[in-house]
Amino acid sequence: MAVLAGLDLLHVPAGLAALDAVCKEAQVAVLFAGDIDPGRFLLIITGDLASVEAALHKGILDAGDALLESLQLPQAHDGLLAALHGQFADPAQVLRDEDALGTLHAHTPLTLLAALDRALKVAEVGLLRLRLASELAGQGHAVLAGEQFAVDAALHAAQLGLPSGVVLQSRLIPRPAAEVVAAACQRGLVARPLRPLQP
Repeated sequence: MAVLAGLDLLHVPAGLAALDAVCKEAQVAVLFAGDIDPGRFLLIITGDLASVEAALHKGILDAGDALLESLQLPQAHDGLLAALHGQFADPAQVLRDEDALGTLHAHTPLTLLAALDRALKVAEVGLLRLRLASELAGQGHAVLAGEQFAVDAALHAAQLGLPSGVVLQSRLIPRPAAEVVAAACQRGLVARPLRPLQP
């Protein structure tokens, strides 16, 4: 497990300034830094705990009133980190005929990442899909698969600890039709999916 952190900022100028502050403060790896719908800026970083904490703190201070949301996961689940690198579970290995799908949808990408981390840590489920921000009006969704009791437990855990007023939509789909599985595993037709920052 690794440390994962993020900042969601109101506009691109604040985002670029925060990115500069973060990178100058500590040695961290930038998984993504760029504009997202609708004109916001998303920054996702990883690294050792001390470096990430220092960088995140500096970015928050620099962002000021432009900060919409921040996230720090000291021990992010390996499946979440893999998904951020475009690696997902194979539905043939995690979904049998009697199993279930679980879907999650959040209004901000960082809320979804935090909820998904909780879900993956409490139950043996596979992550089939994760989409953040791109062509989603700054929102995000994910699809989990596995035995029905495990998916149900994961969805329940995802709902825990949400900030006041934050809504996380979720649905359990027992024994999903083949068409639903196919739709759930789509990687999405996106003009610019989240991808690592290339210096």
